[in-house]
Amino acid sequence: MSPPIQVFVAARGNEFMRDIAANFVEAARQLGRSASLVTDRLPAADGSINFVIAPHEFFVLSEAPVADLKRAAAASVCICTEQPNTPWFHLSLDACQRGLLTFDINAHGTAALRQYGVNAHRLPFGAVPSMTTGAMPERDLDLLFMGSLDPRRGRALASLAPSLWNRHSELRLFPFDKPVTSGTPGVVFGQEKYELLRRAKVLVNVHRDRSTHLPPGTESPAYFEWVRMVETMANGCVVVTEPSDGYEPLVPGLHFVSVEIDDMADAIEALLADPARLQSISCAAREAVTRQLPLSGSLATALEMIEAEVLPRLAGHVAGGAHDKGTWRLREGGAQGPKRLHPFRPYADVLSRAKQIALAESDTLRRLEAVHALLQHSTEQHVHRTETPAYMAATKSAVPGARPDISAPGGRPDVSVLVTLYDYESLVAETLDSILASTDVSIEVVIVEDHATDNSREVARRYLAAHPDAAMVLLAKDANEGLAAARNSGIEVCRADYVMVMDADNLVYPTCLRRLADALDDDPGAAFAYAALEEFGALANVRSAYAWNPQWLCSANYIDAQTMIRRSVLESLGGYRLADPMVFGWEDWEMWLRLASRGDRGVLVAEMLGRYRVQAGSMIGLTNLSVDQSLAHLRALHPTLPWPAVG
Repeated sequence: MSPPIQVFVAARGNEFMRDIAANFVEAARQLGRSASLVTDRLPAADGSINFVIAPHEFFVLSEAPVADLKRAAAASVCICTEQPNTPWFHLSLDACQRGLLTFDINAHGTAALRQYGVNAHRLPFGAVPSMTTGAMPERDLDLLFMGSLDPRRGRALASLAPSLWNRHSELRLFPFDKPVTSGTPGVVFGQEKYELLRRAKVLVNVHRDRSTHLPPGTESPAYFEWVRMVETMANGCVVVTEPSDGYEPLVPGLHFVSVEIDDMADAIEALLADPARLQSISCAAREAVTRQLPLSGSLATALEMIEAEVLPRLAGHVAGGAHDKGTWRLREGGAQGPKRLHPFRPYADVLSRAKQIALAESDTLRRLEAVHALLQHSTEQHVHRTETPAYMAATKSAVPGARPDISAPGGRPDVSVLVTLYDYESLVAETLDSILASTDVSIEVVIVEDHATDNSREVARRYLAAHPDAAMVLLAKDANEGLAAARNSGIEVCRADYVMVMDADNLVYPTCLRRLADALDDDPGAAFAYAALEEFGALANVRSAYAWNPQWLCSANYIDAQTMIRRSVLESLGGYRLADPMVFGWEDWEMWLRLASRGDRGVLVAEMLGRYRVQAGSMIGLTNLSVDQSLAHLRALHPTLPWPAVG
């Protein structure tokens, strides 16, 4: 009688690993074997075949004593999935060196394990039937990306933005420094993941940045991500990946598309424009991973090896105590990991005083401008209002409370685009051009010029004069009041139900406003909608790309100001927080936290629909002079939120 198979995986580990473990259980059952997935105990030399998926997680996250963990490692056959020269690979190594046999799904990993004296063999990963359960729907997504976001991936994805804005894409991104569980927003597992893959025509694959783990001057191998590739191919979605090694017996050009990152946008456009080639690669790849390279076939070979070489020796190996020797880093610092040092912020008191001086100087200048306005206009604030003919016509015909009618000339707009302008005379015209290029949506543009020190006001006036047919209004202040007050002034003028907030140096793609408005239409419970942004200028990356999550939001503000907010929500909040120097530069973050505190939420449109200009210096630099004090202030303002532990 064949021994039972137990597939162990960490109960509190990344959910990706549980999917892989479930695949192995299914493949074993296909072979007629008794197999179970185990999360609540350690492997033992009890006559079973004990596979441990992702040993770097399984042993780190266990609460068992170290002696028991070492004994369990000796009784295990580890299945490794991590790339060589990474911390996770080396953690796996400590467990693998105690067992009699180890498998790796990639040739690179197998070779690296052998270099450290591990009896390692390749176990090619293939498809299982559950991956392909269900009908193949119409593929409504042109492009899909699923993975963690780091600067390398961000740069690659940003390069695709100019060719994706008019297509339908979905970027399922998440931060890499946080656990990925079944509750992680925006991430899908199991059948939900396979259903998403069946909706997509193309999946883009970009390697994570491994350079920080390697000696200076060396490059990491181009690692073929077998699990992602197999899941994708099994569901008929075509993989476009940067060049990789270890893909054999799959063939580039036949089963997937291999292309350098710089050429990826053109390759995707060509592929989507050639349905016959897309279908040919889809069918060939699906046939390869489901029929020619099924996981059950690889597992059958592995089980023969284990029954011949491991099981007869396992009890003696564990009893012999050899597993007590050598390095063991898998519980270093306890189950919660090593303790981290506090952020190193030298001269914090000096920086805090510098910020206070800078803010005091700014406040003094504002007071002087208010006095100047008082002398000229008998009021501390005077606003010069300029309207285009189209805006004036819309004002006369607008019916308060009526739904927007995109077909009615001069009717109430779908979206009010609120642009705050301060010292961006060379950029604001480009921003306004991008707004007016919006398609399938009626808009009005509200510009609030906050008494800039450059020629911003005159540039905006000339722009309105040159675009009489666009509904635009310029509110030019004679006394600077700051970003929050400028936005609040604009909100008072906005007439649409939806307000798109923009800075004068950023841009939108033509489909942005319509798709954000559609998201709010489709989700009446969402307070605002936002899209991923392509960073350009001083650096290229992707921002504002994670789904709404108050816990993540308490760690850092990952949602940019460039969002579409219901006007009713803005009015109920009283607009942006005023007269609070401790949130200077973080006005948007404070608003998101305020919304989270009262149970509201945002909805992410997981496409790159806007552009964020990265410049060498900005207002946020002054904010960062005193991070700790500002964070403490935000905690005090919103104490009920899930703030990270301090200490």
